[in-house]
Amino acid sequence: MTLIEVSAWLMVLFGGLFGGAILLVAVERVNLWRRMPMAQYVVDFRRSLYRSDPLIPAMGVLSGVGAVVYALQNHGRPAVFAWVGVGLIALIMVASIVLAEPVNSKFRRLPEGQAPKGADRMRIMWRRFHFARTIVALAALACLAAAVV
Repeated sequence: MTLIEVSAWLMVLFGGLFGGAILLVAVERVNLWRRMPMAQYVVDFRRSLYRSDPLIPAMGVLSGVGAVVYALQNHGRPAVFAWVGVGLIALIMVASIVLAEPVNSKFRRLPEGQAPKGADRMRIMWRRFHFARTIVALAALACLAAAVV
C-alpha cells in the first residue's frame, strides 16, 4: 500500500467515525438530555463525557493527520477537498476547546450527581453548540469523501 492510499484510508475511516460519533451524540444523547430532569441529566452527561470526550477528538486528530498527508501527496480537487476537511476538523477542535470544554470541565470537577451553578443555561448552550458542531462535522466528512472520489 502506498502512502497516499494509507492516508486516504486514515482520513476517510477516522473522518467517518468522528462525524458519525458526533452525529450519534446529537441524535441520541442531546435529544434525551433536553427532556431529562436536571438531576438525571447531570449524571448522564458526566458519564457520557467520560469515554466520548477523549475518544471523539482522537478520531478527529487521526482523520486530520491522514487528510494532511493525503493533501500533501495530491494536487487539484482532491487536495482542495482534503484541506477544506482539515480546516473544518480544526474548526471543530478549536471551537470545542473554547466553548464546550469549559462546560464539560464544570461537570467533571464536581462529584457525580451534583449540578454546577447555571446548569440549565449550560445545557442549552451545549446543545446548540453541539448541533452546529454536527453540521460542520458532516460537512468535513463530505469533503474528505469527495477528496477520494
